[in-house]
Amino acid sequence: MTPPDDDTPSRVAAEWARARATGLAGTGRGQADTGHRGADSRHRGATTPSAAALDRPTALVMGDPSSDLARALEESGLATTRWHRFVSPGQVCTSWPPGGRFGEAWVRMPRAGLEATMLLHAAAARVDDGGSVLLYGAVRDGIRAAAKRFPAGTTTPRTVLVKRRCRVVRAVRLAPPPRQDGLAAWEVSGAVDWGAGARDWTFYPGVFACGRLDPGTALLARAIPTPPALPAACRILDFGAGTGVLAAAAMEKAGTGATAQLLDPDAISLAAAARNLPSARRTLGRGTGAVEGPFDLIVSNPPVHAGRRDDLRPVEELAAGAPGLLAPDGRVLLVALRKLPVGDLLRRRFRQVREAAADGSFRVWEASRGR
Repeated sequence: MTPPDDDTPSRVAAEWARARATGLAGTGRGQADTGHRGADSRHRGATTPSAAALDRPTALVMGDPSSDLARALEESGLATTRWHRFVSPGQVCTSWPPGGRFGEAWVRMPRAGLEATMLLHAAAARVDDGGSVLLYGAVRDGIRAAAKRFPAGTTTPRTVLVKRRCRVVRAVRLAPPPRQDGLAAWEVSGAVDWGAGARDWTFYPGVFACGRLDPGTALLARAIPTPPALPAACRILDFGAGTGVLAAAAMEKAGTGATAQLLDPDAISLAAAARNLPSARRTLGRGTGAVEGPFDLIVSNPPVHAGRRDDLRPVEELAAGAPGLLAPDGRVLLVALRKLPVGDLLRRRFRQVREAAADGSFRVWEASRGR
């Protein structure tokens, strides 16, 4: 799942929510909506609501790292629960939205179309008949194709606001959505082969390289050494593990006794990894501070391409934290595009840095012995 680069969609949705509360909604293009329904939900953020909050209408906001919309809904009198599959401050972070009944459900448009469909199904399953399901996002993220993402059992989606190259789209639930509620209904199966034969692999919408093995991960998997370069009972950390491909390849190469820990900020990716590599430990988190070493091998295809611009912060975080997590003879292997100055970042933190493998687009860097 790739969150949009800025908070503009959330701000636009917040403007419409405030206008609705004052009876001025509909000033943008599309049909106005000035009402909302109550429900019996007892969710309000990640904390226990007060008695007064339980009497208020409720809203569920899904997949939005920004607090702008949630704040506007609270100001308009709604008790609001925020859910995100990614670790985010002030939000429930699980592999599936919290249960309960909400008066309305809002979904921030992700860039993966199948993920948008999945989240809208989950949203529709959490409101009663007559409740609103709203999708908001930027044109660049595919919001113009929003109508085909809403599930059967909702009214024809109507655009209620167009502003700053963003849209807010609303439909009303008439009947339960067609798919069973739960992540299992959205499993995607694919074959992956990191050089040891093809095997079935589990993915879910929005995970990195859904349904396939991306070339960078494949290159790194091939570059992982075998014993005696890896010690007996090798301890492995997969930083930004995704669905667990690199950890699985490393465990296979290290042989009997190897153990793996998977670190990722996406709860849905870790749910897929649990299916693919059930023996591994899984940690939901963003930085190296979320795990404890020592590790003999750290592997990573860091998420530097999460937005529309390269972001080297994950590499910087790994380079800063890895020396404190490695065993004395441990090593880091990571892959990135050739154009990125990953080698320079690693040399600031490690005494030994070399290019371990390369192809036309990617390089695998090996680093050891922290400064």
